[in-house]
Amino acid sequence: MTEEKIYITDRIAYLRLQKTGSSHVLKALKMTCPGQEGEMHGRLPEPILHSDRIVAGSVRNPWDWYVSVWAYGCDGEGVVYNRLTGSRKLLGHGYRKSLLTGVSNFLHELRRSRRLWRETYTDSSSPVLFRRWLTALLDPERSRDIGENYGRSTLCRFAGLYTFRYCWLFHRIVEHLYDGSINNQKDLSRIDKKQNIIQHMLRTEKLTDGILELLERAGINVDRETRKKIMEMNRTNPSSRLKDTAFYYDQRTADLVRERDALIVEKYDYRSPEKREL
Repeated sequence: MTEEKIYITDRIAYLRLQKTGSSHVLKALKMTCPGQEGEMHGRLPEPILHSDRIVAGSVRNPWDWYVSVWAYGCDGEGVVYNRLTGSRKLLGHGYRKSLLTGVSNFLHELRRSRRLWRETYTDSSSPVLFRRWLTALLDPERSRDIGENYGRSTLCRFAGLYTFRYCWLFHRIVEHLYDGSINNQKDLSRIDKKQNIIQHMLRTEKLTDGILELLERAGINVDRETRKKIMEMNRTNPSSRLKDTAFYYDQRTADLVRERDALIVEKYDYRSPEKREL
């Protein structure tokens, strides 16, 4: 479905929400507590949820997350980039589940404009292109372009892709994302309090501290040399963006993220960057 993955040790289950420093966290975990890595195709198995493992994840400022995903696409990388700019698919539209839905998805695929998306990825230093990309990405009418079943979810009408991925990965079940029971941010906040399984959330802005706190909480002894290595690790999978987050936003696009990703903004008390008007 998405590029989300999981890393499981005998003491930690780390759910990897992409572009939140997850590769950096994974590198540190592999250094201190060997485990198994895999694709997150389904839900976290109940035996793991009911074990002594700490279920962990990581989160990032939404304004920064969108810039990172877009800039990564400008480098020709990432699931979002590949989906939006890639060749049209003839298969895999859900024909078996519903012929009507499958045909509808196929017709949408034929109409999908790859040129529009490709143009927005041509210059990672352009705030104009970023704003055009972000506006299109957060437009409910274009939600089916993205794939990942985002367009099937009621969240696409009022919440951003980042929030959708967050809920899909960090909630115990996902039926509520599709059954029509969630229709606004208030509903979403209520269900998140009930379904969120994360026991230790790392914040990208303080990633090293979060990693060390997680290891300590899990009872994993980190010697001085290993601690030093973790603290000195270089950033993993950076994009080619040359400017800070504020450079890319104006008031309209900053407000758009605040509105569409209100769950994450409010839950983690994130602040909008200083805007730059062109």
